[in-house]
Amino acid sequence: DFTKAAQEYSRIWESEGKLIIRTMEAVSGLKFSDTAIETVVYEGVSWAGKGDSPMKLRASYSEDVKKGTLVHELGHRLISRITKRPDNLDEHRILNLILYDIWTALYGEDFAKMMVGVESKRKGIYDYETAWQWTLALNEDNRKKMFQELATNL
Repeated sequence: DFTKAAQEYSRIWESEGKLIIRTMEAVSGLKFSDTAIETVVYEGVSWAGKGDSPMKLRASYSEDVKKGTLVHELGHRLISRITKRPDNLDEHRILNLILYDIWTALYGEDFAKMMVGVESKRKGIYDYETAWQWTLALNEDNRKKMFQELATNL
C-alpha cells in the first residue's frame, strides 16, 4: 500500500542523501556512526529507531515534509550519543538546537519555518510547539554554543 511513498523517500535519499549527511555532520560537528539504516514506510508516527530497530517514516506526508521528517529522524540518530543531558533539555530540545539550522542549510529558511509550523501543530505525543518556541527564542550562535557544550561531553 505504501510503495509510492517508499519510492518517494528512496528518490529523496538517492538524490540528496550524501548532501544531507554532509550538512548534518557539518552543522552538528558530530559524525554518524550508522552506515546503513533499515527503514519502514507506513502510516503512523515517524520514529528514528535505534540500534538494530528500523527507522519508521510516515507515508502520507508531502514531499517537503518527507524531506524534513527524514532529516529530523536522522537527527535523533546523530545525537543519540549525547547521554549527559541537563534535566531541562529533553531529546527534542537538544535536536532542535541544530535541526532548524540544518533545514536552513539544506533547503533555505522558508523551508525551516514551514517545518517548524508543521511540527508545532503535532499534538498528543510531545509538545513540539513549546520546544520550538524555546529553541527559536535563542539566536543561531546561542543554539550552536549550547549544542557544542552538550556534544563535548561525548
